[in-house]
Amino acid sequence: MKSVQIFLDTEFTGLNQNAQLISLAMVAITGEVFYAEFNDFKRENINPWIKLNVLTKLKFNHLDTYEKKESGNWMIKADHHKIQEYLTEWLKQFELIEIWADVMAYDWVLFCELFGGAMHTPDNIFFTPFDLSTLMKISGLINPQGKYEGDINRAEFAGTDDSLQHNALNDALTSMQCYKKLKDIWQNNF
Repeated sequence: MKSVQIFLDTEFTGLNQNAQLISLAMVAITGEVFYAEFNDFKRENINPWIKLNVLTKLKFNHLDTYEKKESGNWMIKADHHKIQEYLTEWLKQFELIEIWADVMAYDWVLFCELFGGAMHTPDNIFFTPFDLSTLMKISGLINPQGKYEGDINRAEFAGTDDSLQHNALNDALTSMQCYKKLKDIWQNNF
């Protein structure tokens, strides 16, 4: 059974245990896209940084709900129950899925929570996710020198638009481009 790599990114209300999803994107290496914005997160939990850097980059800010499903590309704005239902359906088109993400500690937990926990994710998802930042570290691209020093700009490395950073769809596409470049580096050097 051949697996397909799908790149996950989420935006959420804060770096805490009560975080709620604001948006979620999944981009398959084969081109299919799922993008969702949640309309039922608690806005009172959002700090000024999230308001400025995340909410301003949502695609459907001016709408309460939205739904567009064309071929393998789905764009949704709804509550978390409806998004979980749509995402489950979208994921069925793949036989076996590897989830990849960059700095995925919150992304993976919140993704699993959307399904009621890791034990309830769809059966075609491999049980453990794969982390691009770890691959970048062992490739010598990340060299920690301080809390925020020694990292690389993902969009610059991937050749994608940095102005949309913190939009889940943009960041998932950037992660996919990073993966492709890292795969080339590893195939040519190891």
